[in-house]
Amino acid sequence: MTSPLAAKFDPELPLRVAAFRSWRSIKTPVMVWLWYLNLLYAVGLFHLDRPEAFWAVMSWLAVGPLIAVVIVRQRGLTRLSGLIHLPWLVFTVWLGMRLFTGSAGAPLSPAQGAFYFYWLHLTFWSTLICVAFDIVDVIRWLAGERYVLGTPAAAARGASKLARQTA
Repeated sequence: MTSPLAAKFDPELPLRVAAFRSWRSIKTPVMVWLWYLNLLYAVGLFHLDRPEAFWAVMSWLAVGPLIAVVIVRQRGLTRLSGLIHLPWLVFTVWLGMRLFTGSAGAPLSPAQGAFYFYWLHLTFWSTLICVAFDIVDVIRWLAGERYVLGTPAAAARGASKLARQTA
């Protein structure tokens, strides 16, 4: 038996209700990860005079309109939501070149500011992990996992908090 919230899903719900229900159904570890990433990128707001932070913030802000388009088109969050981080893919490649090769400018070092340097590394590795999960999600969407989080179909697959089984 699925949860009462998932069982009462109505495909005719207003978009704002369906989107909110979908957002609310994200599993707690994923929600914690999303908050962590947002806070991590928000640190860049304090370093906008540096090009890496500027582009981190620009790529972070680009995600907002993309998630809005996905939510409207899909009537909630689906595995296709992984596409919203495409700006992060470009940023991550560029940042990796800045951090590790010097092919996109002089390599960065802790001498230029230890906090900033380690924040860039944390941002790079965290974003790389996020993009890897996103790629898997998009592949799964292409393979047919097209349910919206918070719906009975997602509940049947165990894909959201609303899908928890009750005795």
